[in-house]
Amino acid sequence: MNRGTTHTTGRSAWVGAISAEVLKLWSLLSNRILLLAAVIMIVGSGGMLSLGMVARLTDDRFAGQEIAATPMMFVDSVLWAQVIVAIVAVLAVTNEYTSGQVRLSLLALPTRIPWLAAKAFVLGIAGFLVGVVGSAIALGISAAVLTGTQVHYEIAFDETAVLSLKSGLYLAVITILAVGVTALVRHVVAGLIAVLALLIVLPPVLSSIPGISDAADFLPTIAGRRLISDFETVAQLAPWAGFGVLAIWAAAALLLSGVLLKTRDA
Repeated sequence: MNRGTTHTTGRSAWVGAISAEVLKLWSLLSNRILLLAAVIMIVGSGGMLSLGMVARLTDDRFAGQEIAATPMMFVDSVLWAQVIVAIVAVLAVTNEYTSGQVRLSLLALPTRIPWLAAKAFVLGIAGFLVGVVGSAIALGISAAVLTGTQVHYEIAFDETAVLSLKSGLYLAVITILAVGVTALVRHVVAGLIAVLALLIVLPPVLSSIPGISDAADFLPTIAGRRLISDFETVAQLAPWAGFGVLAIWAAAALLLSGVLLKTRDA
C-alpha cells in the first residue's frame, strides 16, 4: 500500500510540475511573442531567400550561370532563431529566482529535481515546435515559389519532414542547454552572457586561435548544426555525431545544475 502510494505521489509530482511549467511559459505574453518571432524569423528568411533565388534569374550579374538551391539553405535561419529560444529559456529560469517564486515551486514538490526537469522538458518542447513549424512552412514556401522556375531545386515531402524534425530537435536541445547553463548561474545577466557567449561568441573566437582552433568543432552550435547544415569543418563530424556532441553538452549542463540545485539554497 505504501509502495503504491509513493508511486502515485511521484507520478503526480511530475505531472503537476510539467503542468505548472506549461502554465508559467504560456501565461506570459512576452514568451508567446518571442516564440512567435522565432517562427516568423525562420519562415521570413526562407521566403525572402526563395524570392531572392527567383530574382537572380533576371539579374544580369548571374547571366549564364545555373541558379541552384538546396533544402538546407531554407532552414539556415534556425541558427539565428536559436538565440530567441535560448533567451526565452534564460528568462524562464531566472524569473523564478528574481521573483522568489522558485521557493514556492520547490515547496510544492516532494523533491527539487522534478522542477528543473519539467522546466527543461517544457521549454525543450517549445523549442522543438518552433523548429518544426518554422522549417516546415519555410520549406513549403520554397517549394511553392521555386517549382516551375528555372532555379534548380529538388525537394520531396519526406525530405521536408525529416529536415523539419531535425530543426526541431536542434532547437529543443539548444533550449535545454540554455536551461542547464542558466540554472547554474541563477542570474539573468550572467545567464544571458554565459548562454549567448557559448552559442555565438565562443565559436568564432576559438576558431581564430592557432593550435586550438580545431576544438571549436566540438562546441555546441558548430557540432550541433551539422544536423541541419552541410558547411565544412575541420572535424567533419557526421550529422548525428555532431548532434550527439550537442546533446552531451546539454546533458552535462543539466546534470551539473541538478546536482547543485540539491545542495544549494533556493
